[in-house]
Amino acid sequence: MMKRILKRMNSPRKALFFIGALILICALFFVLGSAILAKIHPTKYIDSSESILEVRVPYIVNGEIDETVVEIPRGTKVQIEEAEDDQSSFRYEGTLITLDNTYLKDSLEECLSIENVYPRRLINLRDKKEGTLSEEVVKKGEKVRVVQVDPEDLDPETGEIAWYKVEKDGKDYWLNGKYVETSKDLATKTWSANISYSTYWDEYYGEGYSKDAFLSQVDYKPTKNHNYEENPMPDNCNAVHVSLEYLIKYKDYYLNLSQDTGINAYVVELKGDSGYVWYQSEVLKDYLKDPDEALQSVLCSLDELKDLIQEFQDAGYYMIGRIVTFKDVLFASQNTEESITDTSGQLIMHNGEYWPSAYSRKAWMYNVDIAKEIASTGINEIQFDYVRFPDGLVSKSDQLDLKNTYNESKASALQGFLQYASDELEPYEVYVAADVFAWPLAAQDDQDIGQFFLAMANSVDVICPMPYSDHFSAGALGIEDPSSAPGEVLARYTELAVKELSEIEDPPVYRSWIQAYGNLTPQQMKDQIQAIDNAGYSGYMIWYGFGDPDSLNTNKAGYIE
Repeated sequence: MMKRILKRMNSPRKALFFIGALILICALFFVLGSAILAKIHPTKYIDSSESILEVRVPYIVNGEIDETVVEIPRGTKVQIEEAEDDQSSFRYEGTLITLDNTYLKDSLEECLSIENVYPRRLINLRDKKEGTLSEEVVKKGEKVRVVQVDPEDLDPETGEIAWYKVEKDGKDYWLNGKYVETSKDLATKTWSANISYSTYWDEYYGEGYSKDAFLSQVDYKPTKNHNYEENPMPDNCNAVHVSLEYLIKYKDYYLNLSQDTGINAYVVELKGDSGYVWYQSEVLKDYLKDPDEALQSVLCSLDELKDLIQEFQDAGYYMIGRIVTFKDVLFASQNTEESITDTSGQLIMHNGEYWPSAYSRKAWMYNVDIAKEIASTGINEIQFDYVRFPDGLVSKSDQLDLKNTYNESKASALQGFLQYASDELEPYEVYVAADVFAWPLAAQDDQDIGQFFLAMANSVDVICPMPYSDHFSAGALGIEDPSSAPGEVLARYTELAVKELSEIEDPPVYRSWIQAYGNLTPQQMKDQIQAIDNAGYSGYMIWYGFGDPDSLNTNKAGYIE
C-alpha cells in the first residue's frame, strides 16, 4: 500500500513530506499513549525510613489466612497498577503488593530527602567522602543534620546509603551510612536483647559500668557477612601460622605440606611484635618519624610478596596476612601523644614494652593502611592480632593517660577499630579476622583489655579465639588440669562459643587457634580438631610460634582434615 501511495506522488519532495508527516503522527501517538499510560499506571519509588521496607502480604492456604514478608529496598522503582486515595497496588518480583501511599514517592530524590540521621555508636566524621578520619565525632543517638544524599550512594539491591553529607558545628563532613538510622529510637534500640555480660568490673569502675561498656556503647545491629565470589573462603580452612622469613626460606616445605596433612592455608606474620614490618612498606613514612626503624629487617619488596602469595594460592592455599596491631613499641615511641603514658606524658613500659593507645585514631589508620597495602597483593584475608589494650592496667588507672579523647569504653573502641578496618578493606574484597584471648568469652566480659567477644564478633568476617590449654588454671572450665587435656579444653570451650555466638543474629565464621607447642602429640592435635568438629564448627589454625619445619614435624601427623 505504501508503494502505491508513493507512486501517486509525482515528486520526491512530496514523498519525503508524506514520510515525515507519518513519523510525526506516530511519535505523537507514542507520546500521547505514554502520557495516558503514565497517568493510569504511574511510576513511583519506595520510600522507607530503613534500608529495607518489610511488607506483609496475606494469602490463603487450606482455607486459612497466612502471610509472607516481602522485602523491598528503599528507592525501588515500581509501576502502579491500581491507585486509590490512601493506598496503591503494584507487582514486585511477581507478588501483588498493596501499600499505603505514604511509602510511595514520585522521584528517587524524594526518597533520599532525609533531614536528619542518628548514629548507633560513636563515629568519627570525615572531611571527604572515603577520606581519613577527622577528630570530629558524632555520638550514639545524636541528631545529625543531613546536607545532601547523592543518589549514586544508594545501593539499589540493599537500599543502603553509603555516605551522608552532614553538618556539624557549621562545617560539612561525610558520615558513613552503615552505622546510622533515620530515627533516634532505631539508633538507640537494643538490637540484640540476648547479650549476656558479667558485671565483675563494676567493682572497680562503678555500678553500671559493665552495661554501659559492653551493651550501651556497642553496636549489635546484624551485619551481613561478606561472601566474595572472586575470593571464596574454604569451608574447612586448616591453617598453620608461619613467619614470613620461614615461608621464604623453606618455601618448598610449606608448598608441599598439604600432601601429607590436612593443611590448606597459612597465616603469615607480616607486621610483627614491637611493630616491625617484614616487607618494604610505603605506608610507614606517613605515620613514623623514622620509618627505617620499622623496616630494618625487611625480607622482600611488596611486589615480591605479591608473587609469593600468588605462588601459594596457585598451589591451592588460602593465604592470611597477620598484623600485630596495638602491641607496637616503634609506633608508640615515635608517637608519644597517641600512646599510653603517665599523667605527665611519659611513656609507660608494660611487660617490657610501650603500647600505642587503642583509642588513638592515628594508630587505627596506621594499621589499616598497612592492611590495605597488604590487601593490594591479592591476599585472601587480613587477621588483626593484639587488638586490645594491655592487661593489668586497672591497678594503675589513676596514674595513666590512655588518650581516651571521646570517653569511650575499651570494648567500644576496639569495635570501632574493627568496623573501620572492615569498611576500608571492603573494596579489596579481602576478609577481615580478629584474634581474641580465650578468657573474655569464658568470663563474659572484656578482661579490662577491651576484648568483649560479641562486640568483636559482630564486626568481622572471622573471629579467632585462642583457647590454649596452658592458658587455663586448675579447675577452669570444670577441668582439673587443663594443661594436660587440650582436647577436653577445646571441647568445653567450643561449646561455650556455640552458645555465645547464638546471641547475635548474623555471627561470623568461627575459626579457633589450637595449641601445637609444649610437646603435644599428634593424637592431642587430633583431639583438639575433633572437639571443634563435634561442636559443629570446622577449620582451625595451628600455633607453633614461627612455625619452623623442625617444630611442625614433631606433631604434623595430627594436622588432619
